[in-house]
Amino acid sequence: MKKWSIITGLVLINSFLFAQKSNVVDNAGAGIKSFNANQAFLSGDYARALKLYTEANSEKPNDAAILYHIGQCHYVLQEFDQALDFLQKSESVDSNGHADIHLTLGEVYLQEDQVDNAMKEFVWHKKRYMDDPKKMKDDEIGHYIAECATAKKQEANPVNVKIKNGGEAINSEQDDKSPSITADGSTLIFTSIRPLLVGNMKQSKDPSMVFDNVYMCKWDSTKNDWGLSYPIVGDVNEAYAHTSCSSISPDGNYIFLYKNNPNGASKGGDIYISKKSKNGKFGVPVSVGKPVNTSYYEDGACLSPDGNTIYFVSERPGGYGRADIYKADKISHTEWGKPENLGPVVNSEYDEGAPFMAPDGHTLFFSSDGHNSMGGYDIFKTYMNDSGKWVTPINLGYPINTVNNEKGFTLTGDARTAYFASDRKGGMGKRDIYIADLTNYSVLASDNSNTKAKGYSVLRGKVMTSKGEPAEDAKVTVTDSAGAKVAELTTSADGFYFITLKSNEKFRIKISLRGFKSASKPIKLPDSPLGTFTMQQDFTLEKE
Repeated sequence: MKKWSIITGLVLINSFLFAQKSNVVDNAGAGIKSFNANQAFLSGDYARALKLYTEANSEKPNDAAILYHIGQCHYVLQEFDQALDFLQKSESVDSNGHADIHLTLGEVYLQEDQVDNAMKEFVWHKKRYMDDPKKMKDDEIGHYIAECATAKKQEANPVNVKIKNGGEAINSEQDDKSPSITADGSTLIFTSIRPLLVGNMKQSKDPSMVFDNVYMCKWDSTKNDWGLSYPIVGDVNEAYAHTSCSSISPDGNYIFLYKNNPNGASKGGDIYISKKSKNGKFGVPVSVGKPVNTSYYEDGACLSPDGNTIYFVSERPGGYGRADIYKADKISHTEWGKPENLGPVVNSEYDEGAPFMAPDGHTLFFSSDGHNSMGGYDIFKTYMNDSGKWVTPINLGYPINTVNNEKGFTLTGDARTAYFASDRKGGMGKRDIYIADLTNYSVLASDNSNTKAKGYSVLRGKVMTSKGEPAEDAKVTVTDSAGAKVAELTTSADGFYFITLKSNEKFRIKISLRGFKSASKPIKLPDSPLGTFTMQQDFTLEKE
């Protein structure tokens, strides 16, 4: 008996020692995996980080820090349901198991439109670090709490719009974004990462080998709907390269693009322009050059309705935030003047982007995750007052904006229909393009009033000489019924002009060119219930 007791004792001791050793090995394994997972996360390989943290969690299932990191990985991968599940588990195991548990959980709650829960988490985080002002500032906790307050206010007072998904004609299961429409509402362009045929090369379905490209679709007036979208015709897209659209000019003859130049002077990417030829194809993109482009990031270019000013986004030094909106005036058909920052009223300490100048020529729409955002990026508007100053940006309101991200607002000339991109729930892919019916929402009014939309009509035409030659650089001046100048522009190399003017108002258009007699004509552009009204008015200039 004593012998068996000794043997049994030795077995028990060995078993205990083995168990201790195994536990040490398991803990060491979980620690190594967590360390490697953290390195993967910091390098941006979130899928690998999630895999390693999940393996570590199988060895230490009740470790609050590991549970937090799994939730964090799901969050950055935009898998919000899973993120919420693991973050809640982490908090239930240990409410202080990670320094940022309440901050990250609040961010996910806000993303999921659980605003009250988000506010509670942000307030908890604030109380925890009340004595650490640096961390409070770094974590931007005050900004998050303000977003929750804005979200509650906006959702309680929705604007009178109808929002619908752009549907299968426009959207895909992939990321669809950056819509831009011509003033007459006939052509829509946008960016998508769906697989694309370019020449004889097809993009890989490997997510790491899929690139941004530009798509377009045409309005089908017989069906009163959009036709199916397709890769833009011409030499814009490239195989195995990112090309995204910023905007299409109001007349549809130019598109502004963003192209990344990893091997060029600009490491951040530049603004390019592509012109439509007479056969309808868009040509090889050409850089707009300096001083608009720099060695920093430039994107989001759009034209004013008269074509005289370009608005764009830049991260060049000297701004007010991470990315600011600038403008530059036209010098010639290919040159732009010195860029001017729009100033601290428009630009915040956060990101501003996707500017769009409305058909009225003075209301600027843009996206920002600053100002009084509901969460993420919201769409705002500002306009120039009588003193030539930009007014404080106005949030376009819910349900145009949500607690998710809304960017890339674009408006038809009649101001009754808008397009924008959003990653809100219920879409077909990561981001979708949505359509807003603004019939009962006067989005161009200074106060965002819920009244009938008042929009603009299109006046276009061609100016020729008596010899049948295009009148290039002829001055086109538009005055109102009181004789005040409304707009001034010049004709293109082909003699064309294009302008948007208020519907149902009287104007006079005057054409002048050195060496020729001027020509003028009274104009009144009606409104149309079927879309943006377009009038063609050509002129012939006689020699002096």
